[in-house]
Amino acid sequence: MPTKLCKWGNSLGLRMPQHIAERASLHAGDYMYVRLLDSGDIVIRPVNEREVHSGYATDGAQSQITNKAPAAEEKW
Repeated sequence: MPTKLCKWGNSLGLRMPQHIAERASLHAGDYMYVRLLDSGDIVIRPVNEREVHSGYATDGAQSQITNKAPAAEEKW
């Protein structure tokens, strides 16, 4: 489904259709990984709650982030 890339301040952003957000269980304020592949494709995936570094939490978001220890293979 084509969507328009928009300028928001100094950044660019996409609007995600509601039905896609619902099926992926995404909500406003969720963190996403964005990755550019060598092929030029862009992959966007949700960040697990435990993968969000506490330094990225702002406003009321800190209370939503758990401070569980990362898995053995994950390092900061």
